[in-house]
Amino acid sequence: MREWGVKLYDVAASPNCRKVRVLARELGRALEICAIDFAGAKDASYLAQNPAGKVPTLVDDDGFVLWESGAILVYLAQQRPELGLWPAAERARADVLRWMFFLATHIQPWLSLLGQERLIKARTGLPAEPALLALAGRELERFLPLLDAQLSERDYLAGSYSIADIAVGCGLENCEARGVTLDGYPQLRAWRERLRQRPAWRE
Repeated sequence: MREWGVKLYDVAASPNCRKVRVLARELGRALEICAIDFAGAKDASYLAQNPAGKVPTLVDDDGFVLWESGAILVYLAQQRPELGLWPAAERARADVLRWMFFLATHIQPWLSLLGQERLIKARTGLPAEPALLALAGRELERFLPLLDAQLSERDYLAGSYSIADIAVGCGLENCEARGVTLDGYPQLRAWRERLRQRPAWRE
């Protein structure tokens, strides 16, 4: 893969950063990875670029700074339109965005909460809050079936492989570590396995 002068401020374990790394490999381009940790995202120098204090942050070779992983995926994918990861047709783009927003609104907040309760608290010796675990579980049981149903008659969320699959797939990649099993969602499991077979997904 050729370098193209784009820096990615990256926490290796972050699913939002992984989205960008997977897409860069799909595009055949190598990012300059600027590895930081979550504490580093609160430093003044980093906050000057990303006042949210989150990752990832992309810095293009002309100094353009972009944060929010979904926006980064669109920005990069549209640079290689021939690959179809960000489709040309208006309604196809709307469908891709639908599933990216679905992840951000209905899936990722609950996975993040479970990560906080089951992983981060465990490292600090704090107990998980049962009410929060139950709330996250109920919401995921409500919305994961919609993803499973969407994949019942198609290989990919928006019909053909796109940044929607990258976004949602990376979001679900390590869900088991948070206590979420996909055993009851056969279409989701098969789709995730298809994604894992792509060279860009292998790290």
